[in-house]
Amino acid sequence: MNRLIVILIPLLMIIIVGVLFSVIVTSQHRIHAQNSISYSVVPSIPNKFKVLGQEQRQRLFSSSLGAAKQLNIAFILPTFTEAAYHNSFYPFYKAYQKSIKPGVNITHNLYLLSNNVIIPNPDDETRYLTKHLASLFPSFHVSILTDADVDAQSIFFTNGTNKYDTLVLRHQEYVTQQEYDNLKKFVANGGTMILLDGNTLYTLVGYDRIMQTITLIRGHLFAFNGRSAWRSINETWANETSKWVGSNFLCFLTPCRITFATNPFGYNQREEQYLSNPNDTILLNYNASVLSPNPKLAKNATLDHERVIAAYELDYKKGRVIGLGIYSDDIYLKQNFVMFFDHLLLETRNINN
Repeated sequence: MNRLIVILIPLLMIIIVGVLFSVIVTSQHRIHAQNSISYSVVPSIPNKFKVLGQEQRQRLFSSSLGAAKQLNIAFILPTFTEAAYHNSFYPFYKAYQKSIKPGVNITHNLYLLSNNVIIPNPDDETRYLTKHLASLFPSFHVSILTDADVDAQSIFFTNGTNKYDTLVLRHQEYVTQQEYDNLKKFVANGGTMILLDGNTLYTLVGYDRIMQTITLIRGHLFAFNGRSAWRSINETWANETSKWVGSNFLCFLTPCRITFATNPFGYNQREEQYLSNPNDTILLNYNASVLSPNPKLAKNATLDHERVIAAYELDYKKGRVIGLGIYSDDIYLKQNFVMFFDHLLLETRNINN
């Protein structure tokens, strides 16, 4: 009997420990699942957005291109943004964005909020795409301009009409008020504006044409009047941009991980736009999943369906805006992307016909 008890007690202890372990693991899995439900989002296409038909979407990836008419295209180099990133604005942001409370004036290190504008050679993507278009479509006239050119109204004739059919924007994160207004006027006049990258038209800067410098005015969480800086808004024209551009920047200062269930370009997350105008027409929905510790972002994505990442088009007055929704710098050499871009240039005017 004693021998039996000696054998049974260890067995009972093993069973009890196993049960306890099972309970603990199950609880941990339940907690993990609950957290995943809170933050991991797979937004469906909201009913408020129009979606391109399947046949029309297939045309955007067809290997056969339609007849190319003469088209005047200008690529805009983001020279103001390059100046802001070049050892300038970002050391200031890093130093103060977490430590300064609203209402507190900053009077140190203000020199970081201005920088020289250097006119660079065209970047690799612009060189590649302009040469590609010139080779594939000899009837196209392709120009390369800068932010300063748009600021100076070089996209218009002297009578105010558009000089180009299509403008292709890159990473125009920092623009002047004049540049912003001129781009809006260009579209209103009947032009097509294509946004190749995310995080565009985000922060207001001033431009000194004589000194060739830019200076922060408002956006990216700060405002600056030349004497002091203070906490302010993140996206300068958020509501206005939503109305005529149709999308806004996603995940500003919020760590989030985005994956794409529909990913014909082999794209990895960098800087993305989400659709913000109910009149947007989705050309290609990337079916993005957003993982973020920000409950507000997750809530909006789940309930309000305001975080759809997609290539889209939006009619504004006489013209049209086409947004890729992603950061194309990373994929411009991909054949599927170049084919998609070619069709956008050729067919978007008639895409719904």
